Amino acid sequence: MAEENVDVVREAVEAFNRGDLDAAVARMHPDIEWETLAAFPDAATYRGRSEVLEFWQAWQDTFRGFRLHLERCEPVGANHVLAIFRVSGEGAGSGVGVESPAVFQLGEVRDGQVIWVGMFSTGDEAREAAKLRE
Repeated sequence: MAEENVDVVREAVEAFNRGDLDAAVARMHPDIEWETLAAFPDAATYRGRSEVLEFWQAWQDTFRGFRLHLERCEPVGANHVLAIFRVSGEGAGSGVGVESPAVFQLGEVRDGQVIWVGMFSTGDEAREAAKLRE
């Protein structure tokens, strides 16, 4: 089951990078909750597929060629997946290339769909959150 959960997350990332946001969000539960980092300019908890799509679209509109570079994707417990990635793109207005430091994203997968995502500054924070959500 744990490896199947990793596959769900990998498939969503691959679809996102192809620009197929509908296929990516199809891996999410209809009642998904997506909690961003507090440091984000649009920090919030996005609820439901439509709000998650709006969040993703805003980033794609802000950065041309916005891409997720998945560095590692691993199971954490029975229902969680830790994805470690960087993002890159080019400012839509400025044309300046950007690349983020590592981002740690914890996803909770139930019945083959991601039901919750939390974004963290460190892997340790993400792993601790997984323990609390079990």
